[in-house]
Amino acid sequence: MKNKTRLAGFTLLLCIVFQSCLKILDKSPFNILPEDEILLSESGVEAYMASLYNLLPVEDFNFSPRAGFNVWNSGTFLSHLTEEALASSGDAQTTIGNGEWLSYWPYNGVRNVNNLISKLPSANLSTTAKNTFMGEAKFVRAYYYFGMVKRYGGIPLITQVQQFTPGDIASLQVPRNTEKEIYDFIAKELDEAAELLPAVNGKGKANKTTAWALKSRAMIYAASIAKYGTPDLDGLVGIPPGDANTYWTAAFNAAEKVLEDTRYALYNGRPDKAENFQQLFLDQNNSEVIFAKYFVYPEKAHSYDLWRLPFAVRSPDGYGSREGPTLEMCEAFEYVDGTPGTLKLVDNSGNPIHYANPVDIFANKDPRFFATILHPFADWRGTAIEVRAGLIDGGAEVTAGNYNTLYNPATHQIDNVNGTIHIIGLNGIGGGTELSQTGFYIKKYMNPAYERSTVRGWTSTQAFIDLRLGEVLLNYAEAAIELNDVPSAKWAVNEIRDRAGIRLLNDAEVTRDRVRHERMVELAFESHRYWDLRRWRLADQVLNNTSFSAILPYLDLDANAYIFRRKPVGYAKTFHARMYYEKISNGEREKNPNLEQNPNY
Repeated sequence: MKNKTRLAGFTLLLCIVFQSCLKILDKSPFNILPEDEILLSESGVEAYMASLYNLLPVEDFNFSPRAGFNVWNSGTFLSHLTEEALASSGDAQTTIGNGEWLSYWPYNGVRNVNNLISKLPSANLSTTAKNTFMGEAKFVRAYYYFGMVKRYGGIPLITQVQQFTPGDIASLQVPRNTEKEIYDFIAKELDEAAELLPAVNGKGKANKTTAWALKSRAMIYAASIAKYGTPDLDGLVGIPPGDANTYWTAAFNAAEKVLEDTRYALYNGRPDKAENFQQLFLDQNNSEVIFAKYFVYPEKAHSYDLWRLPFAVRSPDGYGSREGPTLEMCEAFEYVDGTPGTLKLVDNSGNPIHYANPVDIFANKDPRFFATILHPFADWRGTAIEVRAGLIDGGAEVTAGNYNTLYNPATHQIDNVNGTIHIIGLNGIGGGTELSQTGFYIKKYMNPAYERSTVRGWTSTQAFIDLRLGEVLLNYAEAAIELNDVPSAKWAVNEIRDRAGIRLLNDAEVTRDRVRHERMVELAFESHRYWDLRRWRLADQVLNNTSFSAILPYLDLDANAYIFRRKPVGYAKTFHARMYYEKISNGEREKNPNLEQNPNY
């Protein structure tokens, strides 16, 4: 149908490159930098832009619900708020939030970008430089507003620098615009950014295609809310249903523009499909990356590896095993023949299947599974991640709460003196802290070249990919299927599946649910699933006092083979319907009484 290839990646400029950024971030929100500081030179504007980029709502490795962009204050990840993962057994979470965990109110940043936009026309810069900086500023401003609207619905739309006049605080207390008005502003702003931005920009900066990619994302959010949400508060939240197709079309067209840029291509250079998908997230200059956030040690790094290394190979500092994929998430990955990914635990008679090699239970799974998740007994840097829940001896189950507990098969007794077999694996499941509750660990983004003895906090430097071609193809497919354009949806989804190495879909199989399912698998643990469930208005159904499961491997001593059982674990997750919109903080409403609160808070 179509043959579209793409190339090159662009990553987010780090504020730490320019010392002047640090000065800017220390400014009071009502202080406007003197014009000669900002506009005296191109490098001055570069530094100012770096500070603006640094405030983008990129939900990267350092992002955490409850703690914003400082995960150390929480240890909670977006995946914990969905069916993707559970926290470790040492992280006794009992809730997925109350509508106050995901605050983002960057009006200081909005003021600074408004300031730059107002001054650029008179700057002592070339026309080309002015246009590029203006395009970047509009991209950044659109992203700020997208970060807010997806949380709160309508918010105050401020596009000019507000000046405080003593005795006139009321003029600064701007009421909320409707959610539709904010999304329309984002669309317009990104259109203008794309017109101004060059096709190729410096590393770490937005370019023309970056703007189209972000627009494709923002517009599927607007379309979903129009189609599946319910307007309230005279449009402050929700979008009229009649506008849904307008936004689906805008998303489709924006994605089409990205797909027409032949500099970008799905990462597909390795014959081993699992290795190829794994390297996509480690190769920092690959053809699929449209926009990413770079990290540099020691100035600005993250702790992704520290938080996620399995227990047996964790850092000397600990903290590992904090994100355990659920069995349900693992079974979402199909088999390569396209059949459902439910693991084969029992035979047709209901008897446990014995696996002489325990990894064989995962044979023929979607290669993305092996690149995304470390399953029981998978290899990590030459170490098998031993996940054993217990033993079966003579049909009787033997378990323990401690790895050091030994079993004597000759006497059929627990025997820490003469025993020869550890009852449970070093990676659990059997109690203790810093163990996966589910038997699974994260592999996506994990750096296998990082020697565990040197893993520390704030030392990892993998780039976080914020916009990539795989997502844009799925935005395109979703918009297409919602517009009843099955051929376009089929082409886009099959581009993804072909790269993954699994059976392609036929026309009858290309449905809205299949497109959504493909998104869940392809974009797992990339900070999309929670927001997707919200915008589709499915979160209160998928997460309605819902428990998720672990896989429990048992070594059957008589058969010298493994059997597997599933077991509900962790707390039951519940998403309350009011959480489709975040609560506007009491502090902001005290400063601005014109901010009407969202429903049911």
